[in-house]
Amino acid sequence: MITRPRIRRPSAGLVWLAWRQHRAAHWTALALAALAGALALWLHHQMVTAVGEWAATCPQGLDYSDSATVCGRTPDAVKTVMETAHTPLRYLPVAVGALLGAPLFAQSLQDGTHRLAWTQSVGRGQWVTAKLCVTGAVTALAALLITAPVTWWWYSIRHGRSASGPLGTAWKDSTSQSDWSYLPYTGPAGMTHLILALAVGAAVGLLLRRVLPAVAVSAGVVLALQTGLESLRPHLLTSALARTSTRAFPERPANSWYLSDGYTHVDGTLTANSPCPMGVWEKLLRCEAAQHINGRYSRYFVPHQFATLQWLESAICLTASALLVALCLVHVRRMKAR
Repeated sequence: MITRPRIRRPSAGLVWLAWRQHRAAHWTALALAALAGALALWLHHQMVTAVGEWAATCPQGLDYSDSATVCGRTPDAVKTVMETAHTPLRYLPVAVGALLGAPLFAQSLQDGTHRLAWTQSVGRGQWVTAKLCVTGAVTALAALLITAPVTWWWYSIRHGRSASGPLGTAWKDSTSQSDWSYLPYTGPAGMTHLILALAVGAAVGLLLRRVLPAVAVSAGVVLALQTGLESLRPHLLTSALARTSTRAFPERPANSWYLSDGYTHVDGTLTANSPCPMGVWEKLLRCEAAQHINGRYSRYFVPHQFATLQWLESAICLTASALLVALCLVHVRRMKAR
């Protein structure tokens, strides 16, 4: 009986080649993500333990009058999660775009190894697709390893702030009211931001065909996109508007995202800045009466809008990623194999 030799399909061979060419970067990314995820889990334990001990020691909450005692300062573990951790999380997409995305095509184009792949029985589109799929899967897995424990941070803070008694007081006093700063680092948004960064780096590398320029440009473009998404975020949903007929600003629900506040007029119009200078109370009252100011207002997002806003931003990131992938597929077919 004659057996035929097993022939590897071109698609399977391309996937293997895409992994092999960038295996050092892939393994490094996964190892660093696993390490960061383990660190995030440890920080979560430290934060929850610190808040619990703080609640037992300081049942009345934060004591601003005596910063020398434990009750007069926020636990260090909470500061690490709420303040220090935000910087590496913010620049994580920049690192993915510059170090994973930019060399994806630029390295092969710069070294000339793409010519060998293009002369085989597979097309340029398959070459692009295989590289993007393999590195995209690695990026998604790395993003999950980091995003899952950071999402647990947010979940613990959100629910801790809603608790009653000394524990709830401890969470409110030790964590920021605006835990919405975690939005781009948690859930689907945490993963799609990194996918978008990879697509940006890959497209830039394919266009520039040189590694170092692609790394620099990708970092700048990803950082600009992150800044643009931050500016766009407050406008993706209709915010809640609360008014008062007094000179006190309205109270916001717990765990809401404060956007802005200002002054209301008799005719219903809103003014962000007071036309009356701060000074003597009687003069301020006369000025507000002359300007027909009769109250205050606040704009904010309520807690249940967090998930909706996160899915909207994720959809934007995925749409932009799909457009960049399409750009890569169209551009590679028009390139000369030089």
